[in-house]
Amino acid sequence: MIGTVKDRTLEAILKYGDKARYILKAAINIAEENENRELGDFSYKQLVEKLEELGINYDPRMILRALEKDYGIIETTYKSANQHWWKFIDLEQTKLAFNNNDNDEEPEISLIVIQYNSLNVKDIEQKLLFLLRKPRLLDLDKKNFMRFSFETLPLLVKLYYKASQYEETYEIAERLKKIINLARRISMRISNEKVDNKRPHKEEISEGKDYDVNSIRLPNGEDNF
Repeated sequence: MIGTVKDRTLEAILKYGDKARYILKAAINIAEENENRELGDFSYKQLVEKLEELGINYDPRMILRALEKDYGIIETTYKSANQHWWKFIDLEQTKLAFNNNDNDEEPEISLIVIQYNSLNVKDIEQKLLFLLRKPRLLDLDKKNFMRFSFETLPLLVKLYYKASQYEETYEIAERLKKIINLARRISMRISNEKVDNKRPHKEEISEGKDYDVNSIRLPNGEDNF
């Protein structure tokens, strides 16, 4: 292969764009975080999890194959039926190419990435899914969701519109859109529950009883946001 690892890394990023950039960045982060590199610098499973944290949901297999076979940036160190590990041919050279490339990133794109990472979107998504799957929402759940809707959700929507303007942050925009849609589904559920609670049951109508939703006492729940 021609050129240094730095040169080949730049070529790979030039050909595959943001996909190669995000995959390499995630792999570098994993390699630096791994204290035990007996099997390699990073595994396929670790890489997919790291990409999901960044809001990136595509399969990195094709790019990894190209980085190894076509560009000689990484090499397989261990492979079994359910594991695949790689190591960098020259981690410092790859990082050097990456640092040079990052210096060209627009400040607005950097700001979007910084704000996205600071919001801990993965944690927010898990909490919204938890609420959506609950058989019954408690008063505390609804109170916490209302606080989220007025304090955090506007930040997510604002960031979504900014991220959707750039190709480099398209994946971030898609992840934020998913969060917004989850919140909308929960709000519709809460709205429908209010309507159902205000509708008197047949036996109550026949007996002349008033149906008061405020008379229902619900147990305390955990703060989900």
